[in-house]
Amino acid sequence: MPTDIVESRVDAHIGSIQLFRGGTGPQLVYLHSAGGETPYELLTDLADDFDVIAPIFPGFGESEGGDDIDSMEDAVFHLLDLWELLALEQPAVSGVSLGGWMSLELATRYPDHVSALVIVNSVGLYLPDAPISELFGRPPNELAEMLFADQSHPIAQVMHEMADFAGDVGKEVEIPIELIIPMWKALGATARLGWDPYLHNPKLRGRLRRVTAPALVVAGALDGLVPAAHAEVFATELPDARLEVMSNAAHWLQMERPAELASLMRSFLQS
Repeated sequence: MPTDIVESRVDAHIGSIQLFRGGTGPQLVYLHSAGGETPYELLTDLADDFDVIAPIFPGFGESEGGDDIDSMEDAVFHLLDLWELLALEQPAVSGVSLGGWMSLELATRYPDHVSALVIVNSVGLYLPDAPISELFGRPPNELAEMLFADQSHPIAQVMHEMADFAGDVGKEVEIPIELIIPMWKALGATARLGWDPYLHNPKLRGRLRRVTAPALVVAGALDGLVPAAHAEVFATELPDARLEVMSNAAHWLQMERPAELASLMRSFLQS
């Protein structure tokens, strides 16, 4: 029987933070992507072997305090506050896309706060020959094609329906409001962190050498947002890292291929 992931709140100095947690074992923090997702299938799988902690970043979901964070420096200090509030010692940290960037910013500044890293389709770098695709201002159907390898995935289908609705206001399309509002809210919160410079820190690449934790770099072979060259740089320039490329997977592989990702993470973290 899958381990339950329980929702709660933690009072940080910037406000109430939404938190999902479950399981027992070594601590594993999951930092979500710009979508603000809570991938229950992935988290419940990992909770069989780990104490899984998945905070929702300020400005996403029901977490407060988004107006107080508009830089990666602010983001790192918020994570430090969470480490103290949750009595996290030296957890493993996994981050997807925007969460991967946050993980790296934390690990380069405070390497003793992270025992292991798993970064999945991470942003954070600027590579002139392999720029990150434009996220902001794209219609939902184009976002779906960037994020999902399988356009029949339920979330991808909703995003296509949103585009159909926008194109024909007379068309009857049933779109769950509980999916729409968090999606647009998440894009706004992401823009506060990654609008200019666009989804990267110009100094991050030069700081990767400071990471002391072993790292697993995971990339979706069909990622339409982050080119493969970014994962290759992370895997090459982090001091102790290896690269895993998942075929038939795109940017949101944590939603599309949760069992495969959980298996990769478990194998790496338990070694």
